[in-house]
Amino acid sequence: MTENTAVQRVREQLEAWFHERLARVEALAGELLGGLRLDDAGYLDLSESVRRRLKTVAGRFLIANEFIDGCGLIVAHSALGTENGHLEWWVREDDARFARYSFGVVPGADRYYDYEQHEWFVRSFTDGESALVGPYIDYLGVESYVLTLTVPAVVSGKRVGAVGNDIQVQDLERALLPLLVEQEQPFALLSQSSNVLLSNSAGFLPGDLVTGQEPGYVRLQLEPKAMGLQLLYADAGMA
Repeated sequence: MTENTAVQRVREQLEAWFHERLARVEALAGELLGGLRLDDAGYLDLSESVRRRLKTVAGRFLIANEFIDGCGLIVAHSALGTENGHLEWWVREDDARFARYSFGVVPGADRYYDYEQHEWFVRSFTDGESALVGPYIDYLGVESYVLTLTVPAVVSGKRVGAVGNDIQVQDLERALLPLLVEQEQPFALLSQSSNVLLSNSAGFLPGDLVTGQEPGYVRLQLEPKAMGLQLLYADAGMA
């Protein structure tokens, strides 16, 4: 089936935007991991001086990327040699202030965050691929839907965790909804799990699960494929 001009334009602009998001996370990973080293036992060195540098890098990234809600390095337990986890994760407080978020990383403790079981960590650390996961309610308790984009974290040839960022769905809408609204043809952007992320049609609301094939609509897999995004659009030929 040949895409019409509107579909082609929307597809190209969405793919370009998400390719750029992935490239920026990969660049962030390069900066965060560039100064990291493994100690003689093969564990990750996270000294105070190293963590200060990570803070500086994360702050620069948040300043440069207004649609990003938080970013950082999530370390695998196996890379630390301890039962406790570790996250160097920085969140946006306002346009100019950022804070490191303290997660519960001690097994059995109150509000323990078992991040190694989350899909975005498994896909990047265990499977060694980039991943876009969500939307889901933010762990930080702000009652906002977020998407998490991650890439593998590799130091001296060893996979040590994941580097990623969070995007609130409302910020995703602010960035991309104008592209869909200007189209007369109904469009919806779907996540890998087929939930609606944004749409220019009242028939597809954010969070809706779109299962199977919608009559009169076409699904198009978007690049980069690792993100699993799909564009759902009304087939103009069937109108």
